[in-house]
Amino acid sequence: MRKNLSQQKLLEILVAEIELLQQTTKNIKEVAPEIARQLHELQTTKMKVDLNTDELEQLLEDYKKELKKSAVISKWFLVLVGIIAFLSAVISIKMFIPYID
Repeated sequence: MRKNLSQQKLLEILVAEIELLQQTTKNIKEVAPEIARQLHELQTTKMKVDLNTDELEQLLEDYKKELKKSAVISKWFLVLVGIIAFLSAVISIKMFIPYID
């Protein structure tokens, strides 16, 4: 008797779930055309986008100027380093010339 009761309860739950599924399917079929219409409307609507990028461009230019100021090595500094390197090479060669013979 208990086995039949469990099967009967399971059958009732299964029937209830099938009815709920049928109702849900019916509801979906009712709203599907409206959803399709709205989706088509969204897909075919052209959008205009107007972005004002003036501030971003100005900020980019400011960063470029700041980068050039901080990253550029002055020509006078390069000349000074070149002269020091040349003099160091000449002095080193003069120091080692007596030892070459």
